[in-house]
Amino acid sequence: MKIVSITGTKGKTTVTRVLAYLLRQRNLTTLRVDNDGHYINERQKSSLDDSLNLFEKTPSVCPGKYLITMKKYFPDFAAILEASIGSRGGGLGYRFHDIGIFTNIYEDHIQKHKGIKNRLDLAKTKNFIVRKINNNGFLVFNADDKYVCSQLKELPKNKNVTLLPVGLSFNHYDKKKHLSEGGQVITLEDDWTVIKTRDRTKKIIKTKDLSWTFDGFFKPSLYNLLFILGGLYAYFGQKINTGDIDALKKYTPNPYGGRLTLMKNKTGVQIIIDYAHEKKSLLELSRLGHKIKKNHLIGVLRLAPNIRNEAILKIAKALYSKYDHFIIYDKIDGVHRKKYCEKNSGFSREIGEVSSFFSKSLKTLQKNSTITVESVILEGDAIKRAAKIALPGDVVAIIWGHEPKDTINQVKKYFRANLL
Repeated sequence: MKIVSITGTKGKTTVTRVLAYLLRQRNLTTLRVDNDGHYINERQKSSLDDSLNLFEKTPSVCPGKYLITMKKYFPDFAAILEASIGSRGGGLGYRFHDIGIFTNIYEDHIQKHKGIKNRLDLAKTKNFIVRKINNNGFLVFNADDKYVCSQLKELPKNKNVTLLPVGLSFNHYDKKKHLSEGGQVITLEDDWTVIKTRDRTKKIIKTKDLSWTFDGFFKPSLYNLLFILGGLYAYFGQKINTGDIDALKKYTPNPYGGRLTLMKNKTGVQIIIDYAHEKKSLLELSRLGHKIKKNHLIGVLRLAPNIRNEAILKIAKALYSKYDHFIIYDKIDGVHRKKYCEKNSGFSREIGEVSSFFSKSLKTLQKNSTITVESVILEGDAIKRAAKIALPGDVVAIIWGHEPKDTINQVKKYFRANLL
C-alpha cells in the first residue's frame, strides 16, 4: 500500500481525481477519496451524504477512515486522498503518507476556525502534509507560495525525504541551490512542462495539448498539471512514461464533478462554471473570462455562508472592475438551506444575508461606472436572469450551486447551451 495525500486551498480535488485516474491507467488498484465520497478503481462506493450521515464529517476530513476496509479486500493498492483543513493533527486516519502534495495557501477559512487569523496560521494547520511523510517519501510542493514554503521547516529529520518543488517563478524557494545539490524541479518552459536537473531539461507534455488549460492560459490549471506530474513522478520512482502522457491527454474532467466546466449555446454565449470560492481563484476565473470573451463578461457569483464581512469587502474591491455585470445569488436560499450556524463560534447567516452584503459592497463602488449589480436569492433565478441579458460573444462565469447536476440543467434550460 502506498498513500498519496493532497492538501492546500485550491486544486486538491482536481489533483486527486486526475492522479487517481492516471494510476488506474497503470492497472493499479486505487482508492480515491475526495469531497464527493470514496471510490475504488474509479467506481463510487459512498457519497458526501453518506460520510456526513455516518461520521458527521466530509470525506476529506479524516480520509484514512476508508483505508481499513480497503486493506481487508485489497492488500496492495494505491490510496489517493484529499485532505482538508479538518484533517490536521491526529485527524488523518493514518500515521504517515508516502507522498505529500501541498498546493497553495489562499485567503480561505480565515477567522472561520479557532486560531486561524491569517494565511500563516492556515498554513500551519496544513503542515501535517509535511510532518507526516514516511521514510524515503516525497514532498511535492508549490515553490511559488511563500506560506507553503514557510512550512518546509517542519520536514521530519532523518527520514530521507525527497523534495520536489514545482512552480513558475520560484520566488520563495532557491531553485538554483536545489538543483546544484542534485535536486529536481518541475516547471514550464516555452509551453512545455519540464523536469529540470542541474545538467538536463526533459520535456514532458505541452500545456496546449490539454483542453482544460485553455491553450496554456488558465494559471490554476497549469499549477494543477504541475502537481499531478509531480505526484506521478514521485509515485513511480522518478519516472513518467509515454503511456502516462497518452492517458493524461485523453483525460476529460467530469462535467458534473463540480469543477471547471465549459458550455456554449447556438448564439455564441460561452458559460464557464467553476468552484472558485475565494479572492485568488475568483480573480483567475475573471481573467479566463476576459481571455475568451468577445463582448461582455457577466458574473453569476455567490460566496460561502461562513465567510466574514471583512473578507467579502476585500473580494468586492478586487472583483469590481473585472465584470461588466454582476448577478449575485445566495447559498442560504430558503430552499436548500434556511440558516447557517457554526457550532463553536456561534456565527450564523440568514437567508439572503451574504448575497445582500456582497451586492451592497459592490454597489458602493459603482459611482459613475457602467457596471451593473443585481442581487437575487435563488441560483435558478440568477442563471435565468443571466440568460436573458447575455448577448452573442458574451461570457457568463457561474459559481456552482448546491448540486452540479442542477446547475448544468439550469444552464441547459435557460441558455439552451450544451457541454463542450
